[in-house]
Amino acid sequence: MGTENFLFVWRHKDGSIVTFSSQGWSSTDLEQETWLNAMNHLTSSVPSIAPYVRLWLEQECQLLEAHGPDL
Repeated sequence: MGTENFLFVWRHKDGSIVTFSSQGWSSTDLEQETWLNAMNHLTSSVPSIAPYVRLWLEQECQLLEAHGPDL
């Protein structure tokens, strides 16, 4: 079974860009990227959105793009 390709892009309130894809988390803010990847490793060995990260995204970010096989 292959890895599904997907991409989500958010803009944080501070203007930084946060992305989540099959490759994992990235951000134009290094502190955010470090935190997001640390939270991911606490919950899963594959890229995922932990409940507390989902809450952070809902409160602090605006979704800009969403691409994936079922979207």
